[in-house]
Amino acid sequence: MSGEHSFMASSVATAAAPPPLAAQPSIGTPPSASSQSVPPGHPSFRRQRASRACETCHARKVRCDAASLGIPCTNCTAFGIECRIPQPKRKKTQTARAKDADSDRGDSDDRSPASTSVEPREKSAVYNSQDGTPSTTVSPEYAAQQATHNGTYVQFMKPKFARAPIKEAGRVAYLGESSNLSLLVHDRYGTTDVVHYPLPENVRGAKARVNEMDNMEIEILHQRGAFLLPPRALCDELVEAFFRWVAPVVPVINRSRFMRQYRDPKNPPSLLLLQAILLAGSRVCTNAQLMDSSGSTTPAAMTFYKRAKALYDANFEDDRVTIVQALILMGWYWEGPEDVTKNVFYWTRVAIVVAQGSGMHRSVEGSQLTRSDKRLWKRIWWTLYSRDRSVAVALGRPVAIDPEDSDVEMVSEDDFIDDETDHAAEYPPDPIHVQFFINYVKLSEIMGLVLSQQYSVASKHRRANAIDLTHSDMALADWLQHCPPEVQWERNRHHFWAALLHSNY
Repeated sequence: MSGEHSFMASSVATAAAPPPLAAQPSIGTPPSASSQSVPPGHPSFRRQRASRACETCHARKVRCDAASLGIPCTNCTAFGIECRIPQPKRKKTQTARAKDADSDRGDSDDRSPASTSVEPREKSAVYNSQDGTPSTTVSPEYAAQQATHNGTYVQFMKPKFARAPIKEAGRVAYLGESSNLSLLVHDRYGTTDVVHYPLPENVRGAKARVNEMDNMEIEILHQRGAFLLPPRALCDELVEAFFRWVAPVVPVINRSRFMRQYRDPKNPPSLLLLQAILLAGSRVCTNAQLMDSSGSTTPAAMTFYKRAKALYDANFEDDRVTIVQALILMGWYWEGPEDVTKNVFYWTRVAIVVAQGSGMHRSVEGSQLTRSDKRLWKRIWWTLYSRDRSVAVALGRPVAIDPEDSDVEMVSEDDFIDDETDHAAEYPPDPIHVQFFINYVKLSEIMGLVLSQQYSVASKHRRANAIDLTHSDMALADWLQHCPPEVQWERNRHHFWAALLHSNY
C-alpha cells in the first residue's frame, strides 16, 4: 500500500509507505553513506562497533556480530540483555591483535544471509544483574496519580453520584451487586437499582492518554507504523466496504457518529478504532492495492492488525466502548488454526471481559446513559453474545457468556436507530440488515442451547435425553417458521444476507 499518511489526534501529515517485507532493512544494519531517509516505522540505529565478541556470545561459544554491526550485537538485542565487550587484561602484541581481528572477521564472514535466515537463533542465557532490579523511586506523576485514584472512591460516596448523568458512554464505572464498594454505597443511600455510574471527573479521559505516554512509547508506535493510514481514497473504500459487508454482522458502531468524525479533521475518530475498521474492511475489499501477487489481502490485513494491536498494547485508547468495538474487529485477522492468541476466539474473549468490566452485560434502561448510547450498548452486547456462540460452534470451544449473568433486553428494531440528541441519523437502518442481525441473535440462543445439551463435557456423562433433542428441534423449527420475509431464503430468489443467515441455521 503506497502513499500512506500519518494520523494522530492533533495533526495529519503525509509520509511514505513502508517497503515490502523483503525490502525492509534489518534493525541493526547501519545505513550506508549514500542511503536515503528511512521510511517511517523502519528504524535505523548507528551503533558503536566492537573489535571482538561480547561476553555472552563468547561464553556460550556462538557467533557474535558486534564487530560488524556494533554494540549491542544481534543476540543480545533479540533477548534484551546487556551487551558487554570484555577488556583485555594485558596489552596485546601487534601479532595477537591481528589474530583476534582475523578471528572476528571470520566469524562475521561466516554469517551469510542464507545461514542467518535458515539457522534458528539459540536461546540466550538469562543472568542476574543490578540493572534488573526495579526502581523504587516514586515519581511526582505517579504520586499524583495515586492521590487521584484514592479520591475516586470518595466520589462514589456522594449522594448525587448515583443519579448523575453519564455524558460519556466510554467512561462508565460498573459496580456489581456483590462488590464491596457497591455494598457500601447501597447501604448508605439505599440505591439498590443502580449498577452503572459515571467515572469521576478526576479520572483521566481518553484524550489525555497520548499526552501521558513517554517519548519511547511514542517512538515505538511510530516504528510500528501505528500512526500511518492509507491514501484517503483507499481509506474511504475500506470504510465503505466495512459498513457494507461487516457492520451488518457486528453492528457495534454508530455509523452516523463515526462518519461525522471521520470527515472532521479537527475531531477525528479514535485511531485504534479506525485501524481496526481498516483491518476488517481489508478482508472484504477488492481494491488491487491491497492484494499481493496471488490476489490475497492477508498481508494488508496483517499490516492493519499490527498497527491496531500496537495501539491497544500501548493503552493508547482508554474509552471503554471504543476498546470493546476495536477488540471485536481485531478478530478479523487470523494467522491459522494452530494460533490461539491472534484469532477470533481470543479477541472475542478479551472483548467480552472488557465489556463485562464496564457493565455491558447488565440492562442500561434504568441508567443515566443517553438514549442513543443505550441502543448502542445493547447492540454491542448482543453482538458479543452471537460471536461467542458462533465461534464456539465453529471452533469447538467453550462459550464464555452465561445467560444467567445478564439481564440485557433482547435487541429490537428501535435499537438500530442512531439518532442523537443534537444530531439526526445520517444513515437510516437498512431493514434487511436489521432483520438479519435480530434473527441471527435468536439463532445464536438456540446454538447455545444445543451446545449445552449435546456438546458440552457435562452432556457426555449423562444419558441422551430425547426431550432435549426434541426441544432443540422445536426451537429450530419455530425459528424458521417465524423468520421474516426480508431474510427468508428461497431457491428462486437468492439473497446474500438470507443465504448467510440460513447457512448458520
